[in-house]
Amino acid sequence: MQRKLTMELRSEDEEIKDAGLTIDLDEIARRGAMSKSEKTIAKWYGIYGSRQPGNHMARIVTPGGVMTSAQARNIARVSEKYGQGFISVTTRQALQFHWLKLGSLADMIRGLSQEGTTTKHGCGDVTRQIAACPLAETCPYRRLNVRPWAQKLQKFLGDAEDLDNLPRKFKITLSGCSAGCAQPYINCLGLIAVQKEQGGKTVRGFKAIVGGGMGWDPYVGQELFSFFPENKVLAVARAVALTFRDYGDRFNRATSRLKVVVAREGLEQVRMWVLEHLDAEGVDVSDLETGPVEDTGPAVPDRPLAELTENSGSDGKALVRIIVPGGELNHHQLRRIAELSEMYADQKVYTNNRQNLELHGIEPDKVSVVKAAVQETGLSTEGAYTISDIVPCVGTTYCPKAVSETRALYKLLLPVVSLPQFAQIRDKVLINITGCPNSCSPYRITDIGFRGMRLRNETQGSEEGYEMLIGGDQKAFGQILGQFKKDDCPAVVETVLEAFVRWRHENETLTQTVVRVGLAAFQQEVFQK
Repeated sequence: MQRKLTMELRSEDEEIKDAGLTIDLDEIARRGAMSKSEKTIAKWYGIYGSRQPGNHMARIVTPGGVMTSAQARNIARVSEKYGQGFISVTTRQALQFHWLKLGSLADMIRGLSQEGTTTKHGCGDVTRQIAACPLAETCPYRRLNVRPWAQKLQKFLGDAEDLDNLPRKFKITLSGCSAGCAQPYINCLGLIAVQKEQGGKTVRGFKAIVGGGMGWDPYVGQELFSFFPENKVLAVARAVALTFRDYGDRFNRATSRLKVVVAREGLEQVRMWVLEHLDAEGVDVSDLETGPVEDTGPAVPDRPLAELTENSGSDGKALVRIIVPGGELNHHQLRRIAELSEMYADQKVYTNNRQNLELHGIEPDKVSVVKAAVQETGLSTEGAYTISDIVPCVGTTYCPKAVSETRALYKLLLPVVSLPQFAQIRDKVLINITGCPNSCSPYRITDIGFRGMRLRNETQGSEEGYEMLIGGDQKAFGQILGQFKKDDCPAVVETVLEAFVRWRHENETLTQTVVRVGLAAFQQEVFQK
């Protein structure tokens, strides 16, 4: 590969990208090895290295968190053939294969394409999987159905060749109301549906939140536009992506995310660049608002997804939520879920950011039949969006960056959160576990969050531990309760929950109680024992 010699400061990844974004997976299979440059470019094809030498991960893009039952069945088939029969669900509503061998990557991709699914742009410096509210079509609080826009955006931005080489990954989510169930404030671009009264009519559109993100340096997104018509969502998202492309750091990848551009340059400057891009592409910007906008839709609870039951949809139909323990199921289970969707639901399978699956459009009198069939596969249909619906990233099970076995902690915590004395707070506490600061399970925005780390040990050098945060949400991240050995974490969680039961006001979440009574009160409970 011939590298360019310029005076511009650029990272090695940028030099690799400049040489081209195409690789030949069939040739790599024949050769039996992948070069360093090819490993970088393979991310554009959704292929990433695994913790286990000789294995690879592939991320399947499911725009808006939905696939047809035929696609789900085919994914199960391809997993059985190439990925040891396991499928992981991610917190961005995508799917992943692990245990993939180098020689089968091209065949795996061709197998997925038979039903129109792809790993393209599953990883890489591009627009990633676009996530959306899991109940986008039927939530009674929705201002508009955001799922079609998520799917249109995935294709529109994914097909744009001038956005194939961004400084880093570009993450977008769409939420149907102000509750932000798609987590808009921790993404590069969060789009929140809004409705307002204008000229005696109800007008629907979006609010744009820009510059959020996790990792070592977390940022809360800021309001770029308070309102714009929904038919301009493609243009606005593209203008934000172009701004990121042009002004993101291409020298230091640690500071190359859009969140850093917004923090460094300021919201006003970023807004000016976005407006310039819109104007250059002939978009009328006169109806993009930045002042206060009153949302005239119905009042929204803090956590609609925890409140809504299987029969809460606005379409008169029911849904069944399927708990995927640890975020991983096998091909038999996914194949059966696809069959049940065809028999009783809307011929689709939905994902959500708790790493679970859902079936929608079920006749209410068939819910018990569907639940029984799901339970026969070994999966549960109870406890979604509750204290037992714990979300661990894959941790050291697969990820080369992780330092902790997140699924081990997940298993240690389940008996604690299932204790009878905590039944009264089941829907008031959510727990996330991440194996490293990259926050693939966003531990800072939930009631209880764990980040894997290594703690000093005088006899062994170090041992697995966790930094534990409590009281987090999207707009105010959790506070550090302390650092604890893995085996001590269950007792700490039990102490925190016992204090929460004693101190909470009616209907308060743990985060609301932490904000009201303060972190110190919980620390005193934990460390006096």
